[in-house]
Amino acid sequence: MRAFRLLFVLLTLAFAAFAAEKKPWKDMSLQVGDIKMHYLDAGSGTRQLIFVPGLMMIAEVWKEQISYFTARGFHVLAIDPRSQGLTTKTEAGNTYHQQAADLFVFLKNLGIEHPILVGWSAGVTVLLEYISSPETLQPEFLVLVDGAPTLLNQDDYTYGQTMQQARNMLLSIEDGRAKFADQFVRGMFKSRQSELLYQEILTGSSKTPTGTVVALFFDLFTGDRRSALPRVTVPTLIVMTAERRALGEYMQAKIPRSKLEVIPDAGHALFLEKPQAFNQRLEKFFGEQ
Repeated sequence: MRAFRLLFVLLTLAFAAFAAEKKPWKDMSLQVGDIKMHYLDAGSGTRQLIFVPGLMMIAEVWKEQISYFTARGFHVLAIDPRSQGLTTKTEAGNTYHQQAADLFVFLKNLGIEHPILVGWSAGVTVLLEYISSPETLQPEFLVLVDGAPTLLNQDDYTYGQTMQQARNMLLSIEDGRAKFADQFVRGMFKSRQSELLYQEILTGSSKTPTGTVVALFFDLFTGDRRSALPRVTVPTLIVMTAERRALGEYMQAKIPRSKLEVIPDAGHALFLEKPQAFNQRLEKFFGEQ
């Protein structure tokens, strides 16, 4: 029995070591103002590619992009924003304006002057806040992935939700966070994914406190960043699902040096569902400029 237990322990340690060895990034942390920001660091190229996830999401959602772009000579970093993933949880400051300020300090502390910034969903909001700030390290490119400048339907903007829809979502978060998260995560994909992937995302999303989720969603819904679109002066790639093509066209018309790419047959997490198509479109865009 002792020999069996010893063998089991050795096999477990060997498997853990193998898994750690195969992980294509280093887990890092950096003091950013009042928080310690967790991020993934891979590659050693001279061009820095920074990935910002959406509401509740964690840096690891970009795993397909990390491997792809490090193999093509990029230095890739993916962050856990404030109160998400393994980054410090705070009771105050859970706004996208603050997340943009955190991003500025993160880049400044690492000495990254002209990054390529990629934001998904609420990460698009972070980048629009960032680009509007007087404290901005001018990026080389922006990539805005299936996000929006506002979530509220208005007379001149019909791509969002009604007040009642937003209220229903907030109530569903408060009344049953686990059920809401399960539906939210599964709904990010158009085709069925492995249960392992769903659970990985759910486990990561659960690290964001419910109060923070509500605060950030409130900011998303009540904030209107449309005025930031014309102030985006760097080459910008907008990547949308087919269902949100019209919103992508709206944003493209407002951003001077922008290009729209639509990924067919994919849901909101299109970079996970169609990683090859997504990665190739980004790589082509970077090479065209």
